[in-house]
Amino acid sequence: MTQKSLSIATVAIGVLTTVNAMDAVEVQAALTGTAKKQAVLAFIKSLVIDLGHNWDVYEQLTSTFIDQIKTAYNAVKDLFK
Repeated sequence: MTQKSLSIATVAIGVLTTVNAMDAVEVQAALTGTAKKQAVLAFIKSLVIDLGHNWDVYEQLTSTFIDQIKTAYNAVKDLFK
């Protein structure tokens, strides 16, 4: 599977799973910054591999998504200060 062949449903499920993992790490761990991102990536990697997919296809997508969603969150959060 290549990045171009990812269906919208697959991407949506991946986004929701990643956001849920980010929330879980936020609530359950005292991790910050890079350590938090690495914990989320490790969780998503194990899920992808358990589903029989190639992590190499998803790794950069997931990492970029985390960076972008965190940037957007911080921008919005700053509006309410």
